[in-house]
Amino acid sequence: MNKRQQWHLQDYILLITSLFFMLFLNGAIPFVTIPTLGQAIWTSGFARSIANGSWYNIFAHDFGIPQPAAIAFGLSGAWLESLFIRFGMAPFDAYSCMSAFWLMVAFFSAIKISDMFGAHRRLAILSGLLWMSMPIIWAHAGYSMLSLGIALLSFYFLAVFNILNIESNPTKKNFISVILYFITVVISVFMDGYTFMMFATGASIIFSFVFIASSKRRHSLLKVVLPVHVISFLIAYFLFAKYIGKSNFESYSMDFFRGWGLDLSFIVQPTKTVLWLPDFLGLSINRSDSIYFGDYSVWVTTFSLPIIIIGLFSWYKTKKRNYLSTGILLVATLGFYMALGPSLKINSIKPEQMQINSPHQQSALMPAELAILPTGNAWVSESIPGFNVMRASYRWSALGIFALWMLVIVWVSQVEKKYQVISGSILFFLLLLNIPNLANQWQRGVIARKMFHQIDDEIAFPLRQKINGAKKVAFIPWGNDFLVNYLASIGDFRTFNIGGDKNLVEAQRFWPTGMQSFNDGVLNADKIPALTKMFLDNSVDVVVIPYVHLLWSAHRWPCRQDAEDPMKLSSDSLCLSQRKSELASTIHSLAALPYLDVVDNTLFAIVKLRPEFTGSEPLLTFLLSQIDYPIEVGSRFKDNVVLFTQGWHNVEENLIWSQSHAKLMLPVPEECVSQHCYAVLKFTVFGASPARSVRVHFSVSGWNQNVRFSSTDLNEIAIPLGNASGRQEITLTVPEAISPEKLLGASDSRELGIALQRIELSIK
Repeated sequence: MNKRQQWHLQDYILLITSLFFMLFLNGAIPFVTIPTLGQAIWTSGFARSIANGSWYNIFAHDFGIPQPAAIAFGLSGAWLESLFIRFGMAPFDAYSCMSAFWLMVAFFSAIKISDMFGAHRRLAILSGLLWMSMPIIWAHAGYSMLSLGIALLSFYFLAVFNILNIESNPTKKNFISVILYFITVVISVFMDGYTFMMFATGASIIFSFVFIASSKRRHSLLKVVLPVHVISFLIAYFLFAKYIGKSNFESYSMDFFRGWGLDLSFIVQPTKTVLWLPDFLGLSINRSDSIYFGDYSVWVTTFSLPIIIIGLFSWYKTKKRNYLSTGILLVATLGFYMALGPSLKINSIKPEQMQINSPHQQSALMPAELAILPTGNAWVSESIPGFNVMRASYRWSALGIFALWMLVIVWVSQVEKKYQVISGSILFFLLLLNIPNLANQWQRGVIARKMFHQIDDEIAFPLRQKINGAKKVAFIPWGNDFLVNYLASIGDFRTFNIGGDKNLVEAQRFWPTGMQSFNDGVLNADKIPALTKMFLDNSVDVVVIPYVHLLWSAHRWPCRQDAEDPMKLSSDSLCLSQRKSELASTIHSLAALPYLDVVDNTLFAIVKLRPEFTGSEPLLTFLLSQIDYPIEVGSRFKDNVVLFTQGWHNVEENLIWSQSHAKLMLPVPEECVSQHCYAVLKFTVFGASPARSVRVHFSVSGWNQNVRFSSTDLNEIAIPLGNASGRQEITLTVPEAISPEKLLGASDSRELGIALQRIELSIK
């Protein structure tokens, strides 16, 4: 606070009241509410897993195996939450405390900025509350660290103004400002990528403008500020890239940027059920993804006409007395310009035919031909690293709104004392326009915490007891499994599954082939061989088949369908019964297999090997004993996972293609121990012709043969079966294996060797 102002009892009362109201508004009252459920579950999974490790651990080791999982964003939040968990807090309360901590940092930073500009203490407190009441913050609570990152723009820009005021001469104060600036930049990059880019862009504009507009600051800018600014962001980017293991995430199409671009009508008119006063006055309208592009976050967070009007008025009143106002206006202008996305949208809605053919999120992306005109910023989103992954363009409006808030603060700070009541009234009016329905906001926070608690009681703890210390677990079928992050970290087991689209893409690269077989999200009787292969390969100890949705149940427990009734907390839900009914025949088929033990529960089924089949050897022996010759290869052949152990593509209707190197495991009948038996493989060779002969090398223990083929006719070769262990592994190599894409210009990029169609047994 300004040291020239004395504290009074009213100041303390206003500060404490504002602080509690701010936490209430954002749903972050420790031990009472949590801001959201889905992202709280996801983040808490990482936080609990981090806490499960050593004090310096920053990776999750319980899910996304076999590699350690780096949280794609939000390490600044998850790591802090892990500390609260280490201190003994339940994860849901640790998440709430973490959120409250960063929100308080943002709140006091906003007050400090107001104080730096010279605002009266009570106006500074009210200004801080105004910033923290912006819908762009609290309406993004469902996006977790994005909400906190936006709130922390005040913290980030406080660091900007602190370092801007340092002198070029080295002093202890300057050194502290530099260190704090660097720490702030590192916090921002590990909090949220969007607001990190806003911080970098906004600070660069401020520094550049001051360099041009203020000759007396140029020396310190050149000597200290700009080098510190550039070096801090480069080091922070390097640290983040090192942590996640890549320099950047994949870019997105312009249709995505356009779909999530800011429609000007969203700025002007609020969406119904979001803000209390506009709803009360009848100024709000209904919006949904049935007619608008993007998703709900685009239109519920971006109503900003009042702050735009007052912000522009503030710039007009202060531009001569404080040259920095124009620099801040440039930041606001860039924020809103980038928020528009590649195309201008003014109440742009989906064509009627699109609404029918591709309802809701199926048509969230916006084609260029449906836009009014291009904005000219597409090249930025296409070409510049960092900008090209900020696919939700509208989020840039957070930078614009924050900059306009700063302009209002500059004006409030310059208002004469006799007009402070008027300026305070304007701040209060803006605050009033930002407030949601407080009863609903309270209920959402309380319900979210209750649901989190219920997840503990109804699935997390029971699952931990049923799995009972298994080393490796797979949840089948898999997808973007938010809930698994938490279940694994609290359940004392390790799983391949992971929540978070970026984390999922990274984890899949290291998964066993059995897991990859479920990439279509389907589990039925046809997938049982793939599930069996996971046990056969020792990939898993336990398979969990959930009846809850591992993504949406983390957002609304136990089922997304319950959203119409926010007070419904019972797990006895229709959607669970439907899911159990859908999977009943598959569960029955699994239970009928003599080597599997299936335990069915209300929310999940547990599948594991029976004790006598534990380990791959007994299971392999049993499965091979069930196979009779001749073997007709094809999609109906259920035991293909036993035979085709390595280097094969998916089984097709009447054949299976090998890669350049493949292994085949065949059963050896008992009579072959005393007689000469041969496996007769019947196959064709891809790409073989008189002009292009293809060599295939076959080998077993003690025997090998090289054969050249010069046609695509059906071929056969007899391979001795002489292994007394009851099985024979055959290795085949096709050095000239090639893809149809390379050989014929077709679209098939698979490397193809031989097409195996039939295996016969010959006894001599």
